[in-house]
Amino acid sequence: MKLEFTNFVSAVSRSTDYVEAEILSISHYHEKRVAVMANAMGKAMGMDSETVYALTMAGALHDCTLSENLNDDYTGYDLAELNLAEHCLSGEQMLLYFPLYSRVRGAVLHHHDRADGSGALGMTADQTPVYGQIVHICDRVDARFSLLTMNREKYAQILAWLDEERDKWFSDEMCRVFTKAVGYDLLERIAGEGCRDVLKALVPPVVIEVPMPVMRRISTSFAHITDYKSHFTWRHSLGIAEKAQRMGEFYGYDRELCDKLYIAGALHDIGKLLISNDILEKPGKLTGEEYRAIQNHAIGTWELLHDIGGMEDICRWASRHHEKLDGSGYPFGLTAKDLSKHDRLMACLDIYQALVEERPYKEGMSHSEAMEILRKMGTAGQLDTEIIQDIDRCHTLHCEAVASGKRRKAEPPRYQSEAWRCPVCGYVYEGTLPEDYICPRCEQPGSVFERADIPRPTDAHE
Repeated sequence: MKLEFTNFVSAVSRSTDYVEAEILSISHYHEKRVAVMANAMGKAMGMDSETVYALTMAGALHDCTLSENLNDDYTGYDLAELNLAEHCLSGEQMLLYFPLYSRVRGAVLHHHDRADGSGALGMTADQTPVYGQIVHICDRVDARFSLLTMNREKYAQILAWLDEERDKWFSDEMCRVFTKAVGYDLLERIAGEGCRDVLKALVPPVVIEVPMPVMRRISTSFAHITDYKSHFTWRHSLGIAEKAQRMGEFYGYDRELCDKLYIAGALHDIGKLLISNDILEKPGKLTGEEYRAIQNHAIGTWELLHDIGGMEDICRWASRHHEKLDGSGYPFGLTAKDLSKHDRLMACLDIYQALVEERPYKEGMSHSEAMEILRKMGTAGQLDTEIIQDIDRCHTLHCEAVASGKRRKAEPPRYQSEAWRCPVCGYVYEGTLPEDYICPRCEQPGSVFERADIPRPTDAHE
C-alpha cells in the first residue's frame, strides 16, 4: 500500500517514545532526537541525500520492536536485563523490508555494539557498519544525559564522557564526527518539544509503496506495544486484529481489505499510549476526569494515524471503535448515518473481545454469554444487529473448521525454502538461522545474514 512514509515513521516513533518514557524511564522524544543527531552526523560525513534520509529514518525507528523484547519481570532500562542482541535483531529484521533501508543496513542491528567488541553482538568498530556506529553514539548520549533539557554544564559533561569512552564505547572517528556535527546549538534546539519541528524540517514528505506483509508486521508490533502497556488488556489488540481479518474472510473480501481490517484492529487502541498507566490500571473507581482521559484514547488513535496519507480508511475504522449507532458513543458522538459497515464491525468486535477475554479482575465470558450482551445492545439501537448475527455465524463456522481439522487453502509458497547468505564469506545455506547466529563456514556472527531464498521453478514463468 502507498503511504506518506515520513508521517508514518513519525507515528511509529511516537508510539515507541511513550513506552520508553513511561516504562523505561527514558525522556520523551528519544527517537526523534536520535534521528536529528544521526542526520547531522550523516551530513558531516558527506553522505548523499537519500542515504541521510534513510539514516534519519533508521534513527527514528531504532527501537521500533522494543516491546517484543520486554517481559513481565522487566523493571527498567537496565542493559543487563534487556536482551539487547534480540532487540537489535528483531528491529533489523523489520527494517530490512523498509524502502531505502538497504542503503544503511546494519544501522539498527549494531546500535548496541561497542567499539571494543563488548556490546550486544560482540562486534568491534572495525567490524561494524558506520551507520550502526552513528545510531549507537546518538542513542547512548541521549539515554545517558537525558537531552530533553540542555545547558552548558551538561554539554561539557557530554564532551568529557565521549573523551573518556573513546575506543571503548565509541571509535575515535565517531567521537570526532559527533563533536563536530552535534554542537551545543543543535542540542539546545532539539531539547524538549523542539525536536519535533527540527525533525520535520529536515525530512521531506515521501510517498512510497510499503508491502502489505510489512504493514501487518508493523501493526502487530504496535499491538504488542499497546497491549504490553496495560496488563489488564493483554492480547486485546491482537485478538481484535485476528477476528477482524476472520470477519473479512467470512464476508468474502479480497486479501487487501482483509489485511486492512487486521491492521485497523491491531491499531485501534494505540491512543492508550497517551494515557498514564496510573489511570489505565487504577484498581478502584475512576474519577470523572480520569474516565474522560480513558475516553480520550480513541482521539489519541486518530491523532497518531490521521496524518498518514494512504491510511485514511484504517484510521477511520480504528478510531471509531467506541462509536454507537444512537450517538451515545465517543469520541465523536457519531450516529448510524455517519458509521460505515467497517466502523460498526470494529465497535462490535471491541466489545466482544473485551467480554470473552480474561482480565486480572474478571474471568472471560463464553461465546454465548458475550453474544447475549451484544444482542441486547443491538436491540437497544447501539450496535448493528446484522453484524452481531454475522459474528455469531463466523464464530460457529470457525469452530467447526477447527474441530474438523480443516484450514483455509494456503497460497503456494513463493520460495522453495529459506536460504541465507553470509555477507562476510558469501556462503549460502538453507533453513532457518541457527540460534547462535554463527556462519558455519567462516564462523562470523550470522545475525547480519541476507535473505537468499530459492525461488520456486514456476517463478521464472510468472
